[in-house]
Amino acid sequence: MKKIIIVLLALYSFADVHTQVRLPQIIRDSMVLQRDENVNLWGWASANERVSVRLNGKSYKTTADKEGNWTVQLRPTKAGGPYSIDIMASNKITIRDILFGDVWFCSGQSNMVHQMNIHDVTYAKDIAEANYPQIRQFWIPTSADLQSPRKDLPAAYWKAAIGDEVRPFSAVAYFFAKKLFEQSYQNTDQLCDRRHCNARIALHNILAGKITAL
Repeated sequence: MKKIIIVLLALYSFADVHTQVRLPQIIRDSMVLQRDENVNLWGWASANERVSVRLNGKSYKTTADKEGNWTVQLRPTKAGGPYSIDIMASNKITIRDILFGDVWFCSGQSNMVHQMNIHDVTYAKDIAEANYPQIRQFWIPTSADLQSPRKDLPAAYWKAAIGDEVRPFSAVAYFFAKKLFEQSYQNTDQLCDRRHCNARIALHNILAGKITAL
């Protein structure tokens, strides 16, 4: 009898975790979202579960469909941050250190795959002096699925372009982001330093499976 009770409790516990609100890999701490545009956030929850999202004093509410899919659309937000987003259903998730800026897609062949780390002799000085917390890369393992689109990505994370953290960045995407950042810094009319200007740009490296963001 004890064995049956243990099994039932284990199954109940697994089911409870599985139906909690969940997010795709790309929606996580330190992400960069497009400024001045409507932005979709999405995820999964229990069927017909109510989901609430709160950002910068504004609340958004939706209900998951019968398959547990849900989406909310955030209203346009000016460049800035960092912000936090609270997502609440049967559980609560807080995403921190979010920036709003510009998002770019960088697509190409092997030129986009070349990482700073591969050329760490040539770019030794650039790596050592990298100090751009607003340039961020979303890294995922290179993968493909010839059967159907995937609902989510493999385990992934956002990283800022600071010191050795810049090594896995696409070299082309990094220098592009750095150039855009410096131009924004030079052209701004307000007093700021490199860490606090309203310049944030996201570069999505499609081929290499990376997203670089400023």
